[in-house]
Amino acid sequence: MPRTPRHLAWAAVCLAGAMALAAALAEPRAAAQVPRAEIAGAGDLLLHIKVLKAAARHGWPRVFEGVRATRAALGPGALMVANLETPLTREVVPIRTGSPPILGAPPEAAAALREAGLDALACANNHAFDQRSEGLARTLRAVTAAGLAPLGAGESAASAWRPHVVTRGGLRVAFLSMTDHLNRAAGPAPPAVVAESEDHARRDAAIRAARAAADVVVLFVHWSHDFAAGPTRLQRRRARRWVDLGVDLVLGSGPHVLHPVERIESPRGEAVIAYSLGNLVSNQGQRYRPGVRMSPAAHPAVRLATTRDGAFLRTVFARRGDRLVVEALEALPLWTENDFWAWHENPRQGHDIRMVPLGAASDAVQAARRPAIARALGPAVRLRWPSTENM
Repeated sequence: MPRTPRHLAWAAVCLAGAMALAAALAEPRAAAQVPRAEIAGAGDLLLHIKVLKAAARHGWPRVFEGVRATRAALGPGALMVANLETPLTREVVPIRTGSPPILGAPPEAAAALREAGLDALACANNHAFDQRSEGLARTLRAVTAAGLAPLGAGESAASAWRPHVVTRGGLRVAFLSMTDHLNRAAGPAPPAVVAESEDHARRDAAIRAARAAADVVVLFVHWSHDFAAGPTRLQRRRARRWVDLGVDLVLGSGPHVLHPVERIESPRGEAVIAYSLGNLVSNQGQRYRPGVRMSPAAHPAVRLATTRDGAFLRTVFARRGDRLVVEALEALPLWTENDFWAWHENPRQGHDIRMVPLGAASDAVQAARRPAIARALGPAVRLRWPSTENM
């Protein structure tokens, strides 16, 4: 049968359709060939006595609203981690004052953090033994029972330093955690051990083991001192050495205020160093009011607005050939709301302390804290604002 112009036109249409379908099917397949991992890290969970009272009055979900809002703004496979700087037991009575105070919180906080969206909790920090070694062991049990991975602590040094490895987006991600000091000793017959950064041999061996087991290595380090203005030269040297050893993302905590984030070259491609991610929630900075000057004689723990600034640092790593690249580096800013002054006027109303996306704070707070957070984190980081519609 001879081919007429009509037949030829129909054949061309079919061929074009087949080519378009093949291209459409090929695009997702090509995209899937680039392995990616999304990691969101935040700072210190300081569950002070007034935070506990706020949770008892209003519930833990309200205290952790900012975690839930951030989770909703991330991809479904994102890994969320923060530093648990409070033992989840109260056998030793928490002490509000003192240098340093003794912290302790109910174990139900772990389940609330998991429900809000966290995947892992760094447990290596200076408050790890506030409830002695038995308190740390109970904390690890509570964290694990809630479905969270505890990092940087375990029943032995081997388990404390063992990397926690998960797979996301085709990449294996290994997490380590360590602290540069402890406030209290473990006590007799310790059933729990903390990974300490000054144990150089174990530290370096752990980084190398994580490097061998994973495509992306994340190191959560608790260091520096309270309210430090920025990283020291020693911290910068150490962070770069850890990158050379195999770390791709350093997440710092400890100063309770935000520090700069750096994006640097590494032997594998690109790496990120966040020197301090500040507080995630606490009772610090309680007396701050935007536009009201406070006496510099007041203790920094009660007057500094910077202690109420927080952020989840979102880092997206992709492997392109043999090179690890940072495809996105963003901060999702948070703010800890604290009704100290309303409570001061009427103590019978109880406490209300919660973390929220900065976009949910008052106009005055946003006007003051948006530029402050941008300056603190530095130009390497793009600020991103989670939706507050569902709060």
